[in-house]
Amino acid sequence: MRSSPLRSFPVALVALLAGAVGMGACSSITETNQTLQKYGGVNFVAKRTASGQGSATATVVAFESIGLQVPNSSLQQNDQCVYAAVDTLPQTARGDRSAGDAVAVVVGGNTRQLAYSTADLRYATPVGSPIVYSAGDIAQVNIPGNGSAFPAISGSVKLAEPLVLDTLTLPSNGQNLTITWNGTNDATAAIILQLKYPNPVSSTYANEQIYCALKDDGSVVLPGGLLNPFQVATTKRSLTIVRWRTNFVTANGANLHLTSSIDTTVVFP
Repeated sequence: MRSSPLRSFPVALVALLAGAVGMGACSSITETNQTLQKYGGVNFVAKRTASGQGSATATVVAFESIGLQVPNSSLQQNDQCVYAAVDTLPQTARGDRSAGDAVAVVVGGNTRQLAYSTADLRYATPVGSPIVYSAGDIAQVNIPGNGSAFPAISGSVKLAEPLVLDTLTLPSNGQNLTITWNGTNDATAAIILQLKYPNPVSSTYANEQIYCALKDDGSVVLPGGLLNPFQVATTKRSLTIVRWRTNFVTANGANLHLTSSIDTTVVFP
């Protein structure tokens, strides 16, 4: 059985996949297919650059897989949290075949052609040349196909709106933590929240986290009891919040999974 190249996507999507696995017993945010199929994986990873504006890198891979689990943001509309390890291994997106010479990505009326890299087995925006977009923009992705290796397929995903966290104040030990942001109240969007910290406190890096899958409604209250290991560790602590959206298209004997995410991080002194 081949492992899925989706598990080698950049950090934001890897976090989503890790969360889906870690929360499998209490949440249903993935869809599973048990037959060998052709997949295209499209990943937009963005940062906020200005009010209502984001800057995204794009990665596209083509591959075959069996038993693949793919994240579905529309299925994560409840708030759930678990303790989880922090994965610090570097991740690189790689497919196992070409799906044509170049993939066309259309955002805001502008078209970008992402050439195929035989060395990296993927399509990607060049370093230093991200896709700039505004809140509400949709990315249309057109894969030309490559004979019997991979068919032509197209799909779109609404790009994740830039995140803005409200002023955050850490509570006293045992008290609840309220976190608020510019929620979309959109059922196609969801939030990943990660509170990272060292455990034990002598660890030289943040190796553990409180990992929450949340509805994008703009607020969550984390109970004081859940925060105990985070509060005990008074250094090397951070909060990362990720907004993500997905879409899944099936056509011409292939599947196209599209993901868009944007994140922001607060480091605590």
